[in-house]
Amino acid sequence: PRRHLERSASIPRVRAAPGPAASGRGRVARGGNNPSSSSSSRGASIAPRAIWVPPEELAWIPDPETVFNVENVAIFPLWLGMIFAPKSGVTRAVMDSALVPCVCGFVYVYLTWYSFHDPRILDAFSTGKPDLAALAKGFSYEWCVAVGWAHFIAMDLFAGRWIYLDARKNDVFAAHSLLLCLFFGPTGAISHVTTRAITGLVRGEKLVDVMAAGGEEKASASE
Repeated sequence: PRRHLERSASIPRVRAAPGPAASGRGRVARGGNNPSSSSSSRGASIAPRAIWVPPEELAWIPDPETVFNVENVAIFPLWLGMIFAPKSGVTRAVMDSALVPCVCGFVYVYLTWYSFHDPRILDAFSTGKPDLAALAKGFSYEWCVAVGWAHFIAMDLFAGRWIYLDARKNDVFAAHSLLLCLFFGPTGAISHVTTRAITGLVRGEKLVDVMAAGGEEKASASE
């Protein structure tokens, strides 16, 4: 018995990945698409598949759930600054820099690297077909949803930063467009382009996009 206990103690522990409709780290929810719920009704249980767990020397790195929670809190001050304090020195200094979009991009890369160590997520996207069934299977796992959410945050902020910089250079009101961009993504870009066009007609001048070649210099000259 003692030898058996020693052998059991030497087996490394693994953690179960958050599966479809999981409610927290290391737990697999009952019901829904979880195969263990259907098998339990037949008197059998299926243990959740183990996933990658960071080695001891990397145990300090945050998991996708932690990054997801921190990113959601950290991103809002940037939007609040662009919407309610666009001329503030702090807002200008932060949004003029390309550091913020790059940080969001690195967060996305990190979450992708971490999440794709789960063989189930890799298997879900292994078909190579861009169909809804494959996407639904892949995004049924919480960690993969965190990757998709980081993608939305990065791209929405990139679009919001463009709206902010273009509106500032052309002196166009943009609070409503930024709010739309924050909550509904592309609709904010449509709103800003429309607002800029109307503003240009009222002024009787052509407002040049800040991302156009020489757009920043031309827009500054028109102020």
